[in-house]
Amino acid sequence: MEELVKPIVQAFLVCDSVILDSFTRKKSIIGTFTHLWAPRFPCQHPQMGVYFCLTDAEGQYEFELRLVYLDQDQLIGTASLPSVDIKDRLQIHDFGVNIPALVFPAPGRYEFRLFANGYFITQKDFNVIQQTPPQPNPESPQ
Repeated sequence: MEELVKPIVQAFLVCDSVILDSFTRKKSIIGTFTHLWAPRFPCQHPQMGVYFCLTDAEGQYEFELRLVYLDQDQLIGTASLPSVDIKDRLQIHDFGVNIPALVFPAPGRYEFRLFANGYFITQKDFNVIQQTPPQPNPESPQ
């Protein structure tokens, strides 16, 4: 079995969506964030995007993303990319994944983990926060 060349990650971002321009093949990263706010739990987020850019890779790769609820060490969801064959370690490759309808069971810390051929590469965490309803202002006229 051929040894995995572990890629060097140059960027790993969580966002609302990643859009691929069909003409230029450029990716637009829309709405990056480090915190999500939710009024109640469990909550469903309509879509999340993950963008990553890497270099120093060579060979056949199958990339997988795992979303983990860190407070409970609970796997929330996964996403896999089609297999890719990278020929030149000097090339830079970027990827965008949109994951629909993720459900967050509770407020806390969550983390996307990136794997290549089953081996851990990197992670990116973010917080999901309970939104508090606005309190009435006793000085405002009724």
